[in-house]
Amino acid sequence: MILQRLATSIRKQDWFTVLIETLIVVFGVFIGLQVNNWNAEREARADADDLLARMRVEAQEAQTDMAEYQSQHALILDRAIRFSVRLTEIERCLAMDDETKELLLSVGDFPPPRFSLATASEAIGSGHLAVVGSENVREEVRRIIDEMTFMDRQWQRYIRIKQDTESAIYTASGLSLTTDETLEFDPGDDMWAGLDQFRLQTPEGVCGKPQMIAFASNAAATQHVYTQYIEQVSDKLDAYAALLAGEAGTTHETGEAAP
Repeated sequence: MILQRLATSIRKQDWFTVLIETLIVVFGVFIGLQVNNWNAEREARADADDLLARMRVEAQEAQTDMAEYQSQHALILDRAIRFSVRLTEIERCLAMDDETKELLLSVGDFPPPRFSLATASEAIGSGHLAVVGSENVREEVRRIIDEMTFMDRQWQRYIRIKQDTESAIYTASGLSLTTDETLEFDPGDDMWAGLDQFRLQTPEGVCGKPQMIAFASNAAATQHVYTQYIEQVSDKLDAYAALLAGEAGTTHETGEAAP
């Protein structure tokens, strides 16, 4: 309609009307573009808010899981150290009391990390992380995912040493079952349930044996290194979670979608 009036005004050489109607068209296009831009920015901010919220919850859950994981490995480290020393105490080792048996069986205890930052990792891989306006947050997300990836590589090294030690110790000690009933094997904080279902046929194969002591000591040293690394990653995870918590509600004020 307005374009028809504009064409009519041009034919009549009514230049004032042409000017007014041209300005109306230009202004209308400008407003339309601005509305589209505002909508796009609003959607981008909402997308960034949603991603940050999901990463924030994920980080808090990982903190809880990490704290439990630290406690588990601190206990395993304590047992690993005591077992490597117990192997040198030949008389007590050969007696194979419940404590010694527990320490020997605990060689096979190596709980894996059952937590991850899947949302943050996927955001990096898909490029979705770009919607977060804060460069500092984007860098911290990349940094913590690098830490998690390196921790996984450390786990792979750790597990190989633990499995080698487990195989050597269990074989040399002649680990066997005393019953064909359902196992009650259950690692606990103080004592493992079901110890009486296991028997060490050849304790002399491990007690005082330099090679077995070396296996156990290497496992203890590896456990120490892995436990230390867990603590370092835990500290970095805490810092990452705190940064995300600080971003809560600030996206609308300070953040825009990254280009």
